[in-house]
Amino acid sequence: MILLIEPFGGLAGDMFLAALLDLEHEAFRLGDLEALAAALVPGECRLAASVVERGGLRARVLEVRTEESDDPPHRHLSDLVELLAASPLAPASRARAERVLVRLAEAEARVHGVALEEVHFHEVGAVDTLVDVCGAVLALERLGIERVLATTPYVGGGTVRCAHGELPVPAPGTAELLRGLPQRRGPGGERVTPTGAALLAELVEAFEPEEPLQVERQGYGAGQRDPAEGPPNLVRVALCVPGERGARAGGPVGARAEVWQLECNLDDATGEQLGFLLGELRRAGALDAWSVPVQMKKDRPGALVQALCRADARAALERLVFAHSPTLGLRWIRCERTECAREELTVELGGQRVRVKVRRRPTGELGPEDLSPEHDDLAALARASGQSLRALELAALAAARDALARRPTR
Repeated sequence: MILLIEPFGGLAGDMFLAALLDLEHEAFRLGDLEALAAALVPGECRLAASVVERGGLRARVLEVRTEESDDPPHRHLSDLVELLAASPLAPASRARAERVLVRLAEAEARVHGVALEEVHFHEVGAVDTLVDVCGAVLALERLGIERVLATTPYVGGGTVRCAHGELPVPAPGTAELLRGLPQRRGPGGERVTPTGAALLAELVEAFEPEEPLQVERQGYGAGQRDPAEGPPNLVRVALCVPGERGARAGGPVGARAEVWQLECNLDDATGEQLGFLLGELRRAGALDAWSVPVQMKKDRPGALVQALCRADARAALERLVFAHSPTLGLRWIRCERTECAREELTVELGGQRVRVKVRRRPTGELGPEDLSPEHDDLAALARASGQSLRALELAALAAARDALARRPTR
């Protein structure tokens, strides 16, 4: 799945979360966000979501209130990282959230000319920011987002009053976070907050994408302000699949798509180095990455490293291979593959979540072999409930079929 962010009226952390909730996807609900907030700051956070109208458009607005919202204390980056370490986020999501927080701190450090450990999270409200950032990465995890794209953000104009006085829009910290990224100015005051800018800078792979996308569902998030000037203070997000392999429910899916295969031979890399390289290739956009044992010169055992990617990911993968292996060169082979559309459902069994992968074949058929419950989720439930893996698998498949049959067209 691809997430397209359209900050045509601005972006803040709570706006982004509100838009993600407005997708009305069973994998990410307000209850999921409340559970995360309770784990991060037990008893200190209250969430409230409601529907508003802005510029004739219906949108969701989310209020994130903590005891420090009105009078935020001077928390440091290390304080937030300590809270994050105890969160229930998956390790990859926790690392992603930490990178967003580090971006925020680094921008403030550069703007104010202080060391990173001296930066105070007082402007944005430390716990508010932590909930916004962790909620965003949780949503990406639950929704099975593999790539994030965006259109040019509307940053607003004029001035904004901060702890340091009246400053231009975008505020210095926000401007630093957006440095090198496209942006559009206009009336309406501050439209992109530091948290919104940090999320864009960390999460977005490309701005103004030209590739074909098919929108599966979309949601609108509103800011707390409703300025009279400029576009409505809204952001739109869309769950998409690539246009060349997009699928409508019940229609033909799958198509031949161009991919590139990377190859290089290694005979002087350790198993740890090889595993690390493959993991980095996948995180950087490889559709798949693997290694095959081969016999090298002088009859030494070695490994053939291979990866598949889209054309726009070639440069990033190439940099990683040279950075994390001693290879003197690599090969690129143009390939064509027939691709199935895919998605991930979340069903509940005995009060526990179980993820189910759904494959849609080019023929449009959807049979039992196209539904695959996540083994780790079934195993955890089997240990907790005492039921057999097979019984739980059958129950998950039945729940997934029922969810697909009841799915509304949107």
